[in-house]
Amino acid sequence: MQPKITNLINEQIKVLNSKQAINRGTNSIRLDKGEFPYPPSPKVVQAIATAASEINRYPDVLGGDLREALAKYTGKKINQIIIGNGSDDIIELILKVFVTIGEEVLLPIPTFFVYDFATQVVGGNSIAVPRNKDFSLNTDAIFEKLSDKTKVIFIANPNNPTANLVNRNTILEILERVECLVVIDECYYEFCQETVSDLVEKYPNLIVLRSLSKSFGLAGIRLGYAIANETIIDYLYRAAQLFPVNKLAIIAANAALEEQDYVNSNIQKICQERNQLTLAMENLGLIVYPSATNFLFVSTKNLGITSQNLVQSLKEKNIFVADFGLKQGLDAYHFRTAVGTTRENQILLAGLNEIFDQKQNT
Repeated sequence: MQPKITNLINEQIKVLNSKQAINRGTNSIRLDKGEFPYPPSPKVVQAIATAASEINRYPDVLGGDLREALAKYTGKKINQIIIGNGSDDIIELILKVFVTIGEEVLLPIPTFFVYDFATQVVGGNSIAVPRNKDFSLNTDAIFEKLSDKTKVIFIANPNNPTANLVNRNTILEILERVECLVVIDECYYEFCQETVSDLVEKYPNLIVLRSLSKSFGLAGIRLGYAIANETIIDYLYRAAQLFPVNKLAIIAANAALEEQDYVNSNIQKICQERNQLTLAMENLGLIVYPSATNFLFVSTKNLGITSQNLVQSLKEKNIFVADFGLKQGLDAYHFRTAVGTTRENQILLAGLNEIFDQKQNT
């Protein structure tokens, strides 16, 4: 007799939503994933091409010399660094090591969806903690939600999708008052230059997440890392794969870290475009929240059009932005757009103008 497969699947996995591929077609304006709009430096591309002939060999165990390069970049010790297949991989690894079925993870909402997803995968309970109206952290609400089952608090800084920074003193207050793990996700660090990585020696329950996707243009390579005290890093590596990232990712990341001038130049261009795009969107009547990232969080409420309808209308023009309408902690009038190249931003603005003109004429 053949077993019923669904009877073999863990209960926490059964409730997860099915995933579907998204076909954006050719020549689409891709602003929905927060990607870096510029390619990596030519030296990074050359390093990948050179290493391609060696992919018959396994990558170095635990990331090899990339940990040393990241330690130098962050001013930390090698044993305070762990690398993974994107920061998503490290988020899930943290939960695998620290959270068992039924234990709680506090999430100030709205925030990055992967925290909740990964918590569900390991069988933990996500506890939503509403933010203040301006999307700042409500520390009183966080402390009220703490329980003896609380194992982890995730705080994205700057936050995704709302783009705002958390004040350093607020993070310090939380670290001083909780005993659970506090994970500060700084994957947009290069845009805001705000960090609490200097505190990992003082607070043994602090983990800082980083990524090479957003600022170094390596989203397709999938390379993330975390900074923490040596004990946490040791236990994370015990549960990690022997080869946490692939050979080309290591090569690309090492080369990218040597190209700081190239990276900084592109970040300056994005910040300039961000300011111009903000003003242009506000002139259209949209509400644009302050951003310390490479994306903008936008409200359509003043114009009386839901973000779902707006995002769909843009999609029909082959322009992709992310709809956040009715996501956890949000009303029906929010979307997020990456800051693209000048050309991409102009196409987005032209698309928005056409949609709003049509709405006024109907």
